[in-house]
Amino acid sequence: MRVTYQRELVAAKLLTELGVEHFVPTTRTAIKNDKGRTIGHKVDPLIHNYIFIYSSFNELYVLKQGKMEYLRFIMAKDTETGLFEPQFVPDKQMSDFIRITKSRGMKMLSPDIDLRKGDKVRVLKGVEGVYVKMPNGREKRVVVKIEGVSAVATTTLKLEDVEKL
Repeated sequence: MRVTYQRELVAAKLLTELGVEHFVPTTRTAIKNDKGRTIGHKVDPLIHNYIFIYSSFNELYVLKQGKMEYLRFIMAKDTETGLFEPQFVPDKQMSDFIRITKSRGMKMLSPDIDLRKGDKVRVLKGVEGVYVKMPNGREKRVVVKIEGVSAVATTTLKLEDVEKL
């Protein structure tokens, strides 16, 4: 769902209090003083104005009408009917997205892995994505995408974590 005015973390706190399963991908940034020393960290949403909620349409509608009127459905055009309908993310795609956004510090060890741009691959023991070469031409990553919302690229990968499909 879309959250207006960058209230993702406020919405996440309220959903936690209500016992509603949700996910807000975040990033942790160091706060530095004038001398460049780290004095703390802050947590910011990785994708501004979005929160992923695991719930039914009816439950989401009740939330929107009640305490969380700032929630908005993300609409997508249905290919069969041509009508705009609320967008839902399949469970497998969402779990892959969560696993990639929560992973850190992977590194590609071997440049001779037999992969070509656009190959479908499986990484992290089950996450599926598309192998891509980054615009700088040197880095190779796997992208896990949620259609119409976001795509997240792995930082780098270990050879043993990549399986060509």
